[in-house]
Amino acid sequence: MARWLGKVALQKGMSALPKAESVNYLFQRHVSRSLPASDAGFRRKFGRAVSHLGAYDEHGPARGRGDAVFYEFGAGWDLTVPLAYWALGVDRQILVDIHSNLRFELVNRTIERLERLGDELGDEAARTLRRPGAPDVGSAAELEERFGIAYVAPRDARATGFETVSVDFVSSTNTLEHIPAKDIGPILAECRRLLRPDGIMSSRIDLRDHYSYFDGGLSPYNFLRYSDRAWRVFNSRLLYQNRLRRPDYLRAFAEAGLELVEEAPSSGDEPALASLRELELAPRFRGYAPEELAVQALVVVARPS
Repeated sequence: MARWLGKVALQKGMSALPKAESVNYLFQRHVSRSLPASDAGFRRKFGRAVSHLGAYDEHGPARGRGDAVFYEFGAGWDLTVPLAYWALGVDRQILVDIHSNLRFELVNRTIERLERLGDELGDEAARTLRRPGAPDVGSAAELEERFGIAYVAPRDARATGFETVSVDFVSSTNTLEHIPAKDIGPILAECRRLLRPDGIMSSRIDLRDHYSYFDGGLSPYNFLRYSDRAWRVFNSRLLYQNRLRRPDYLRAFAEAGLELVEEAPSSGDEPALASLRELELAPRFRGYAPEELAVQALVVVARPS
């Protein structure tokens, strides 16, 4: 059996269990040991925080980082991006998750790394980082008291209940690709409602088949072979992939009232592109231009129209 099919079977099996998210976390933490992420993985996430802040500084309001309100949906387990924001000068953040995914042992590992690698990361960001101190956070209340990070979960990102025009910056990092297509429009519309008129939104979206991360022999475009009906066999709610392509996301931003100010698509290397050319596409994807299907990652910066 191909490695990715083993991953499918495992994910589908765990998704059928009670408290599936907790089971998945324990498996990754203690069996596959993919958590916590390596230092290299942590550095990549830190770099994405630096990139988001670059978008804020270039396109956002005149308010400094310390005076702005940041909002992120799909914050995840270890809070690397929000804690990097804090180290880089952001004082007020609101994070929401559809499930309460916060894991303090991973949050504290992030804090330890920011402390240990602070000088190197500061050189990378061309800015002196704030040092977080002891990695001993044990509650959401402590997280907010020490870092100005309000973690709100479970909370529906389609209807947060937060005050209209109350945030300066919205970010999402490798989150939108895991959201069902029917929910993306409402989530983006809610972001539009929360943003102040001069606010800005920055999103990084991973358009690759995520099973290719577990199976080096699998094309990052493999999931484009399958009809929606067939893909339901492989798709798991623990690793849900909507398979939307670049034009779909750009259309969703526009329909939500968010005007693009910057867009950066990136495609694969030649072996990956060759695998795409050889792929027998499902009917759903045959109407896309080849260059649209080739996009593996997309950065979108937008403001309220």
